[in-house]
Amino acid sequence: KGLGGHGATPHLTRDPVVAACGIATALQTIVSRNHYAQDDLVVSVTQIHTGTTDNVIPETAYINGTVRSFDKEVQAMVIRRMEQIVAGQAASYDVSATLEYEKGYPATVNTPEEAGFAAAVATEIAGEDRVIADNGREMGAEDFSYMLEKRPGAYLFIGQGDTAGLHHAAYNFEDEIAPVGASFFARIVERAQPLGAK
Repeated sequence: KGLGGHGATPHLTRDPVVAACGIATALQTIVSRNHYAQDDLVVSVTQIHTGTTDNVIPETAYINGTVRSFDKEVQAMVIRRMEQIVAGQAASYDVSATLEYEKGYPATVNTPEEAGFAAAVATEIAGEDRVIADNGREMGAEDFSYMLEKRPGAYLFIGQGDTAGLHHAAYNFEDEIAPVGASFFARIVERAQPLGAK
């Protein structure tokens, strides 16, 4: 929050737009300067909302984004650094700022045995050349992570070829792949809970 005013007299304002840009830029140093490079961490500023017209410096600006990591200690470091950066940048621009950090989904971590089982079933359905059993870690969030914190299991992706990725404006689910996914789910149940098993 700053002090709005006319765009022709910025010296009479405390500009939250410039402060928001400074905070967004400074947040990127958390990844590049505050954590070990081999630990997975993403800090993405995804929104800056401010102003309503071209000749008025607004009173407020809103910044939003997401943080992804696999380590709760890394997340704690990010929160600490965000608090410092937001407070320090706000002071340097003579505005006030409040950080609201919401802890979302935990990391989605497959258990090795269940992931191997699922990959074996997928291979039965699609063929070995169409299954990537170890694709490495990804930073996407998924509510299935809560289940994996309580029970062993695996989260898999069903591929659709060389298409636009999820959340991309051009993404279009390839309906022709649906029978493959349905066959996978049916087969995994057959293998995990065969008829006649006690």
